[in-house]
Amino acid sequence: MKISEQLIEIQEHFGVISSEIILITGSIILLILGILRLPLFWIKVFAVVVLLGSFLFAKQVSGFFFVRTIIRDDLSYLMIQLLPVVTLGVLCFKRQTHQSYEFYFLLMSVLIGSLFMVGSHNLLILYLAIELTSYASYLLTGFHFNEKGSEAAMKYLLFGGVSSAVMLFGISLLYGAHDSLYFDTLEFSLLGATGLFFFLSGLFFKTSIVPFHIWVPATYEGAPTDAVAFFSTVPKIGGFAALYHVFKWTNGLFNPFLEQLILLLAILTIVWGTLAALRQTDVKRMLSFGAVAHSGFILPLCLVMDTYSIFKYYVIIYAVMNILAFLFVQLHEKKGENLSLSDVSGLGIKFPLLGVISVIWAVALVGLPPTGGFMAKLFLFSTAWQHYESMDSIYWLTFIFVGILSSAASLYFYLRVPYFYFFKEDQSKKIKINKRYFLILTLLAFTLILLFIQPNIFDRFAPMINP
Repeated sequence: MKISEQLIEIQEHFGVISSEIILITGSIILLILGILRLPLFWIKVFAVVVLLGSFLFAKQVSGFFFVRTIIRDDLSYLMIQLLPVVTLGVLCFKRQTHQSYEFYFLLMSVLIGSLFMVGSHNLLILYLAIELTSYASYLLTGFHFNEKGSEAAMKYLLFGGVSSAVMLFGISLLYGAHDSLYFDTLEFSLLGATGLFFFLSGLFFKTSIVPFHIWVPATYEGAPTDAVAFFSTVPKIGGFAALYHVFKWTNGLFNPFLEQLILLLAILTIVWGTLAALRQTDVKRMLSFGAVAHSGFILPLCLVMDTYSIFKYYVIIYAVMNILAFLFVQLHEKKGENLSLSDVSGLGIKFPLLGVISVIWAVALVGLPPTGGFMAKLFLFSTAWQHYESMDSIYWLTFIFVGILSSAASLYFYLRVPYFYFFKEDQSKKIKINKRYFLILTLLAFTLILLFIQPNIFDRFAPMINP
C-alpha cells in the first residue's frame, strides 16, 4: 500500500472517533485556559461548546478500526450521543464549593474514558479506558476538600485499586489461554472462562454490582452532588455498554454456569440495594442504594443479545431519572450538608410544583405509570419472561419475582420524599428557588412522562437495530 493510501486510511479511521478527538482536544484547551486564569464562566461556556461539538459531529458507522481495537456499531453511536448530553445536564448543576477549572477538566476526562470503554474491542484498551475513568472519578469524589469527601475518595481509590489488580490478572489469564486480546478471538476453555470472570469484576466494580458495590454509599455521601450525579450516570452507563459488547463478542467463552452466576449476581444486587435503601434517611445514601438495585435490573439486559432496544430505552430512562433526582437534591441541600428527609418536611405547602416533580421522579424510579420508568421495567420483565419460557431457567423466573418484589418495596423509600414534602409538619426551611433550576427540573419531569407516551421518541437520534 502506498504512503498516500495509508494516510487516507488513517484519516478515515480518525474520522470515526471524531467525537473523542473533539473531547480530547477540548479538554486540553480547557486545561490551558484554566492555567491562564480565564474566568470560570467562560471555561464553563467553552466546555458546553465542546460537548455540543462532540454530539453534533458523532458519526454513525459500523466496523472495526485501528487494527480492530476500536469497534463502531449502533450501541457505540448511541453512547456517543447520550453521554455528552448527560454531561451537559450535569453542567446545569450549581457548583457549591471550590469553583475551579479542574472540575470541568475531570468531567471531560471521565467522559472520554467512558466513550473509549464503549468502543473498545481489545482487553487492554478497555482496561486503560476504565483506569482513565476511575482516576478522574477518585479526584471528583474528594472535590469538597473536607474530611468526609477525602475519606470517601480514599475508600474509592483503595477499592478501585484492588479491582484494577484483579482485572489485570484476568487479562493475563485470557492472554495466556488464547494468545490474543481481541474479544472475538476468545474461545471457551476453563482458564479463559476463569480469566473472563476476573476481568469482568472490574466492570462489575464500575457498574456497582454486588459484591463490588462497597464503594458506592460512602462515595455518594461524601462527594459533591453534581459529581455524584455525573459518575453515577455517565461512567456507569458506559460500563454497562462495555459489558454488553464483552458479552456479545466473547459469547464463545460462556457456558450455562457462567450465565447463571451473572444472573445470580444481578438478583443479589437487586436484593441488597433494596434492603439497604429501606433503612436510609439521608436522601443521597438512599439514592445510592437505589442505584445499586437498578444496576441489578440492567445487568441481564447486557447478557442476552436480542435486547438492544430495551437496553437503549432503559439506560436513557435511567439517565433522565438520575439527573432529575440529584438536581432536586442539590436544590434543597444546604452548603456542606447532605439532605435528610426531615429537611424537606412541609415544603409542599410552599412549593407545590416542586412537590409534584418529586412525585414524578420518585414514581419513575419505582417504575410506575405514567412515567418512562414503568415502560422500562415492563419491557425488562416481558423480556425476562420470554427467556424463562424459552430456556426454562429458574434463574430468570427468580429474577422476575425478585424484581417485582423490589419494585414494590421501593414504593416505601422513594415515595417517602414526596410524603415528607406534603404531609409532614412544616419545619420552616428556607430555600431559594432558582428559576433556571425549576425550568430544568420541569423539562426533565416532562421528558419522563413523554417517554411513557412515546417510548421511541429519540429513535431518530439513535436508531434501533434489528437484533
